[in-house]
Amino acid sequence: MTINGAHWHLLVNHLPIIGGLMATLVLGYGLFRRNETVIKLGFGLFVMMSIATAITNQTGESAEHYLESINALDKQRLHAHEQAADWANIGMYLTGGLSLLALIWKRANQLAWLPALIFLSSLVTFGLMANVGRLGGLIMHQELRTEQSVAPATR
Repeated sequence: MTINGAHWHLLVNHLPIIGGLMATLVLGYGLFRRNETVIKLGFGLFVMMSIATAITNQTGESAEHYLESINALDKQRLHAHEQAADWANIGMYLTGGLSLLALIWKRANQLAWLPALIFLSSLVTFGLMANVGRLGGLIMHQELRTEQSVAPATR
């Protein structure tokens, strides 16, 4: 079996969604407990998820080219997925960038509102990322499409 761009994209595309959710939960817990160490852990996770988002975006381009090469591309669904991914990527880069700023800029500790802003940004970003995943699933997973019923396999 040859590994192609679609395989790589499927391998990494869940990381920004699930990792973003985990980072949001960690940051939320840190804010709730007023634990600076846990808050900084959440920030670090968002920086990592920003990197994972960039990798996922690049593998998405490879997946698109592969689907074009085998004539298995649903252009309408792909366009919706790409548009949603663009917005979700901006959200994750913003969340990760603010997190990086909070980690490396010494004066950020004086901005009591910054962790709450990052948390709010992460909630919006998770919603955007979850939508990207839903739309991506619709590209090739016919069982997820409501307008078309898939007959069960016969034995």
